[in-house]
Amino acid sequence: MAPSSISLTQDTTIRIRQFQDADLPQVAEIFTHGMMIYSTDPALNYRWVEYVRKSLKTDLSDIDGTYVAPGGNFWVATLEDNDGESKVVGMIGLEAKTQTQGEVRRVSVHPSYQRLGIGRRLMAHLVQWSSANRFTSLVLTASHARKSALDFYDSFGFQHVDTTAFWLNPLYEGYVMVKTLA
Repeated sequence: MAPSSISLTQDTTIRIRQFQDADLPQVAEIFTHGMMIYSTDPALNYRWVEYVRKSLKTDLSDIDGTYVAPGGNFWVATLEDNDGESKVVGMIGLEAKTQTQGEVRRVSVHPSYQRLGIGRRLMAHLVQWSSANRFTSLVLTASHARKSALDFYDSFGFQHVDTTAFWLNPLYEGYVMVKTLA
């Protein structure tokens, strides 16, 4: 479906659930699409391609070992119709950095399903789960170039605390953002 034709009806349900190994092909596709939108500068394109390739071979090839087993989690948003058909349309990961701090990673919604509240539901689920599992703070690094993403994180109470360089030549920066949990 084209993005303009997608709408959620009462026959369609969005569910947030824990990642299952069978989800990996759809997760890889969503991640690749989500990262390559940053590849608007030809001078940086090869870096984004390499970043995607590396990520697919490291943490995304071992979601249980990277996210779940160390005390974090990884969720997917699925779109389910009244025939029971299900499709992964979004994802979010929480990597435990310490017993009380988690890093929000791999926040992405398939381009055809953006602006429908799916990312908001994923983030709300992660924040709620983190609080219930004794995390006291969340950290993430977001591209300086995506104002909509920065506004999204800001709406959840994340605050910009530092700037880091993803790459130096040419310079591409990320904003380190932190949220304290009650």
